[in-house]
Amino acid sequence: MVISTFNHIQGNNGSHWNRLMRGENAHQICIVAIDAAKYVHSAMISNIYGDILTKPFDFSASHLGFQKLIEAIEQVKEGYDFQEIVVGIETTGHYYEDLVRMCTDHHFIVRVINAATTAKERETELNYSKTDSIDLMAITQSILHGRGQTSREAIPLLKQLQTFSRAHRTLINASSKAINHIRLYMDHIFREYQGVMMEVDGKMKKVEVFSTFVSKASLYLMRHYPHPSDILTLGKEGLRQVSIEQNLKLRDINIERLIGFASQSVSKPKEDLRAEIILLGLKLDEYALLSNQIEYLKVEMEQVLLQTDGGILLSIPGVGITTAAELTAEMGDLSKFTRPEQLIKMAGTNPIIKQSGGKQAFTYQISRQGREDFRGALYRAGRSMMLQNPAMQEKYKEMKERGKKPGQMYIALGNRLLRLAYAMMTKKQLYHSTQEDYCLQSVIASKLRNKEKQALFYNRYVLV
Repeated sequence: MVISTFNHIQGNNGSHWNRLMRGENAHQICIVAIDAAKYVHSAMISNIYGDILTKPFDFSASHLGFQKLIEAIEQVKEGYDFQEIVVGIETTGHYYEDLVRMCTDHHFIVRVINAATTAKERETELNYSKTDSIDLMAITQSILHGRGQTSREAIPLLKQLQTFSRAHRTLINASSKAINHIRLYMDHIFREYQGVMMEVDGKMKKVEVFSTFVSKASLYLMRHYPHPSDILTLGKEGLRQVSIEQNLKLRDINIERLIGFASQSVSKPKEDLRAEIILLGLKLDEYALLSNQIEYLKVEMEQVLLQTDGGILLSIPGVGITTAAELTAEMGDLSKFTRPEQLIKMAGTNPIIKQSGGKQAFTYQISRQGREDFRGALYRAGRSMMLQNPAMQEKYKEMKERGKKPGQMYIALGNRLLRLAYAMMTKKQLYHSTQEDYCLQSVIASKLRNKEKQALFYNRYVLV
């Protein structure tokens, strides 16, 4: 039996494309390469032999521009009697998405090409220049070599969840930056506010006022009493009174440390820190706005998540709304996959295997050739598993004993979770824990505080 090496390397996706290109009507296939951009796209039309039929041309990212593309395709189609149109579009930001949708509406076969793939095509030809024409040639070669993924119409709910989850992640990253700026300004205004190194039991240890820097009490004091002189003016009784009035729940230990750190502070006088105090207030406003937006989006994600198969992932300890939503959104339509390893490859967390000359094979890093958002979601999910899932913690300890690095272990746990998620979602089965204290009701109650959302979970995933 003859086995095509092309099929083997590219898997099911490559095998399908190989059969298409080897068909008796392959000469009737028209190849359209499109380099997407924000305002002006570039396109080139050729046949399966790589002969350029229409030289590279530009068309605007508008309805009129798309009509120009269609007219060029129809002209070539009529002139060369083409029966099938294959469009290859490079993934440039989000600018390619409308092109994919409109080309799909015209019943073209759309192949989505990763930008890293076209870069490799240029390297193969030892061409390190980058122009629109060269990019179009690289896209064409990628299509002819069977690379890329055939685009299918996204399920609306999953697409909506992906939009929400990615926006949510962007807001979380922005919030983290805002916190870093707040820390910076507090270093100037009240240096000791974030902690002081003190000798405890013969060892130097960092002693903090608040265990959480952005707790309700901490945020209130930074906004209204940011400078050491403000704390000293209030005194112990003043701080207790503020705590009662604003429900800050300041303990005596917090008050004592605030007074002690303020009395020993080396910060500049308050009148010399006017600019820093103003900027601190602006960053506190920004953080408050971002926090509200994050919570709002989390509620929306929760609502959409529970309408998909991904809501079942909430039965896994350590998988909250954010993790479940990100994984579900990035996994997409599972009907396109036959095994979880395909998802791992799509994320780019599959290990690269090295073996040559009869030597033992080994892995040394992940491919990083998939979706960056998906890869980031798996990394964060793996870290969450290490912290909150007892079964995954055991696996983490085993890998740590073998000398694995933290990043490697997070990716490994993320891949393990992905396999588990694939099985649960495709088989419609809840998480089965070997832990004696595992209770589904408690797990769900800790993640879905709304009684109606809890009822929705049980009706969709349990009472079926």
